[in-house]
Amino acid sequence: MVRDEGLRVAIVGAGATGVELSAELCSLLDQAAGYGDKAIRQRLQLSLIESGPRILAAFPEPVAASSAEQLSRLGVQIHTSARVVGADAGGFLLGDGSRIDADLLVWAAGVKGQGQAATADTLQANRSGQLLIAPSLQSLDDPQIFGLGDCASLTLPGSERPLPPTAQVANQQARHLAKHLGAWLNNAPLPDFSFQDLGALVSLSQYNAFGTLGKFGFFKGGFIRGRFAQLSHVFLYRQHQVGLHGVPRASGLWLAEKINNWVRPSIRLS
Repeated sequence: MVRDEGLRVAIVGAGATGVELSAELCSLLDQAAGYGDKAIRQRLQLSLIESGPRILAAFPEPVAASSAEQLSRLGVQIHTSARVVGADAGGFLLGDGSRIDADLLVWAAGVKGQGQAATADTLQANRSGQLLIAPSLQSLDDPQIFGLGDCASLTLPGSERPLPPTAQVANQQARHLAKHLGAWLNNAPLPDFSFQDLGALVSLSQYNAFGTLGKFGFFKGGFIRGRFAQLSHVFLYRQHQVGLHGVPRASGLWLAEKINNWVRPSIRLS
């Protein structure tokens, strides 16, 4: 790539992954500009492509609208209701016959079920290969088969749409099944899963963060943004680390990060 050429990046999928990646790329070039090349940020041409009518479809509308506004201020070109039907070395081809040219193509769209369970003829699955399950987390066709997390699709009674494939849903389903599976194996009835919405958060790198509080408590469903939302996102990440590694190892990771930030120079000199 020639030094003064523009860099065209196209990201397909405006869920949390695509949105946060877009902000991180902008942040990366903003930091690179501090090393002398002030124009490098302006050479980024970033397109975010979403087949649905808005970005962050699994998030509440205030979070999606605020995130779209922030990305637009960063110079990200957002293409909604744009279905990708093909790709080549020069970019993405859209369903309406138009194309979005790019040098770097990134696919961050959709969740697709994997494995024989989701594709077997005897088990019902949706178009994405996710196993259709009942509120008990059992397959609609075979009560001996359970599905949870991204590999499964569950529409709870009274809901129009399936639960989103998020870590929050998967974690609650796993806890529910772990709590009741032993009793079910001893012929006890299996209670239905109920989802507790704990809120949603999306972090746009150093620029901003947006979220909604869970549907409980004093500030039920309240909208948050800015520093408080960023700190909430960090706290949630730390919780995930504790869940994965346990308190002792997670504490060691945090300490290592602090020491690294302390000893590392704030700017490269060579």
